[in-house]
Amino acid sequence: MLGLIADDLTGAGDASVQFAKRGWRTVVSWGLTPVLVRGSDPDVIAVTTDCRALGNEAAEKITADALRALMSSGVDRVFLKIDSTMRGSVRGQVAGALAAWRTRHPDARAFVCPAYPLMGRTVESGRLLVKGEPVHETAIGSDPVSPVKTSEMAELLTQSPSIHLFDAATDADLMTIAGSISMAGPSVIPVGSGGLAEAVSEVWSGREETVRRVGFDRRLRLGVERTNPRILLQVSSLNPVARTQVERLKAAFPDVVVLLPPADRGDSVATAENLAREFSARLEHEQWDVLGFVGGDGARETLRRLGASGICIAGSVIEGVPHGAIEGGVADQMPVFTKAGGFGTEDALVRCVETIKK
Repeated sequence: MLGLIADDLTGAGDASVQFAKRGWRTVVSWGLTPVLVRGSDPDVIAVTTDCRALGNEAAEKITADALRALMSSGVDRVFLKIDSTMRGSVRGQVAGALAAWRTRHPDARAFVCPAYPLMGRTVESGRLLVKGEPVHETAIGSDPVSPVKTSEMAELLTQSPSIHLFDAATDADLMTIAGSISMAGPSVIPVGSGGLAEAVSEVWSGREETVRRVGFDRRLRLGVERTNPRILLQVSSLNPVARTQVERLKAAFPDVVVLLPPADRGDSVATAENLAREFSARLEHEQWDVLGFVGGDGARETLRRLGASGICIAGSVIEGVPHGAIEGGVADQMPVFTKAGGFGTEDALVRCVETIKK
């Protein structure tokens, strides 16, 4: 069984879905306690540490605790999902994962590559780029919570005998890294984003033909029978990419209800709580067929408020946007999709809704 550790909820989804597409039974939970969905025998258990915005020392402890919990649940392989733009406490997360994994594998190492070429994230000559631009010169450099101030991977995460940094500009490069990870054995922790997760899932599966390009099959997979399903979408991300995607969505599908944080976001915790309160009220008093979340903070707080325990991942709506069914709470078994704020083209949300409404 694979244990996947992610620093936020949407990241847990876009990494673990790569395994779900290849037939691995996959469940995502929030918090450090792995959730076993009723009636399931999962191949992948993903937990969320919510430690991106924390300091490295705190992130190290939380990540180590998460991996120890997964090890107690019987995992024999691990994947550490980090932000594809290296935001936040990556250094602490890697240190924590290594510390816990060394209790089983004294020679544990981390093979690190945040590249996700399909989303415009590449690592070239040791520099992290977003659509060809150094990451610190993009909007990520002024991120309101976790700004990235350099594009040099060696400064973001120092290479050492236990930490190996890799370049990757293409999917083929990621497949080469995944092959090295497989050859090195279970002592190596793959550290990356959804791009490396996809490559590793393919190598570990050993059967490329098992990939399920199923999209969002509402009738067979998630039980949505309405020809024009009502969609309630929460957007907690302040990434400019997400804002542009929302504008395009509203123009194309004005019937989709979108809940947004105030432009002057202020305290992120209070904002997430307010969004969760509003979302829960709409869900209680109105009929909805599909729920959506853009941004991990708001998604996590809302799902907790709804009493949910996890999401059983089914597949992808589009690349980088996993979908599944909520487990537990007042929204039990409701269809849901999640997306990282900075992922995708300007029409990404439009394409998601087009797929859902087919």
